[in-house]
Amino acid sequence: MPTIRRLVCRTFVAALVLASTARAQVVSPHYDGRMRLQPSSGEATASWQMRLPAYTGDSVVLLLNAGLTQVQVRGPLVRQVTRDTSRGLVRLTVTLSPTRQPRDIALEIATGGRLLISDEGINSVGADYVELGLDSFWFPVLAGFPDVRGTVRIELPNDLHVVSGGSVAPEHRERDATASGSAMRVVTISNIGPLPDFTLTAARGMVTLSSDQVRAHTTTADTSLVREMLLVTEQCSAYLRARYAGSTPFPVVDLVLPPRSGPGYARQRFIVVPVGSWQGSPAEAKRKAASQTLFLCHELAHYWSSGAVASGPENWLNEAFAEFVAGRAVRAIQGDSAFARVETQWRARAARAGIVWSPTATQRPDQFASYGKAPLLLAQLEQRVGAAAMERVLHAYMTGALRTTPAVLDLMMRELPREHAEWFRVALQSGGMP
Repeated sequence: MPTIRRLVCRTFVAALVLASTARAQVVSPHYDGRMRLQPSSGEATASWQMRLPAYTGDSVVLLLNAGLTQVQVRGPLVRQVTRDTSRGLVRLTVTLSPTRQPRDIALEIATGGRLLISDEGINSVGADYVELGLDSFWFPVLAGFPDVRGTVRIELPNDLHVVSGGSVAPEHRERDATASGSAMRVVTISNIGPLPDFTLTAARGMVTLSSDQVRAHTTTADTSLVREMLLVTEQCSAYLRARYAGSTPFPVVDLVLPPRSGPGYARQRFIVVPVGSWQGSPAEAKRKAASQTLFLCHELAHYWSSGAVASGPENWLNEAFAEFVAGRAVRAIQGDSAFARVETQWRARAARAGIVWSPTATQRPDQFASYGKAPLLLAQLEQRVGAAAMERVLHAYMTGALRTTPAVLDLMMRELPREHAEWFRVALQSGGMP
């Protein structure tokens, strides 16, 4: 858990530093892209149409993979494009014609080059395995990291099986062979709803094992481990659906078990848990899968615990409620001793945390507050008010549209004894260990 999130957080913060001088409004962009990818060499050529609705800024800052050395940006309102590659990414500042009124911005972006992938292992490009997401900046990323919608059509070798956080629609037709002799096909990835990025995992020899609510995709994982991971994911899904789904259908979860080490990540129903080439006994597989219960339940909980602005002071709501609900799921699935171990993790993080939230805060809280101190406070609040009262609060939050701290504090004032709700409000704003 800490390793996964620490690496993702570091990428996020580093890119924010790159964008810190931009005077651009952050909006949710829509993409229509086409890309041809040669996995054996990493060569990628693409064209993108990006739309920014009701935009009022005087510039747009785009971040790209440093290997995409051929870049052109055009648009009816584009006046100038400046380029900076001094910090490990291509940073494009697109100056627009000035205006005081909101207007829709249309950009045409052409990119080409050889993708450069960091050594952290979260993304990779090779003849047999491809994994791309936000960390590789393979598509033009708008500074500020808003969620994205749209479609990208990717031409790649015909024998690669593709899964994604978006919907995947393969076009069953062969293109001209590449220099290596591989036939090509086009796969369409669509983010119908908002997601942090366009994700792509493609592999030769990918095997899919399915249960009622989960599809597990792997190339190397031991069958016993895959089945245990399916079981744990099903348990998390069942726990959450029973409490928060109501009559709304819950989508099938795609669980990717890539043949690498390093960090994992998730995009709502799309979860990546690296397993490398692990081999072991059935008992060891059961223990390894059980160790992922908190992570899997946390990521599935984001299907409901999301919507607060991720780059601002309210982000603790997204993460702490998902983490606390996941901890309760661990308690229900594995027992009180497992939950006690989770609380020990929270305490260790809380010892390094600042305040969780204050009415004057302008920055999002640190990871130790969001993933440690805040869920620990929620656990202590449950000890004060009891599991039934806490479940009422959680149900209202997870199924409602409460995405600001004042709204959640008002909810607690209505549902809980006043002295306990007031204790929680003060604790959020207090330094030190809870």
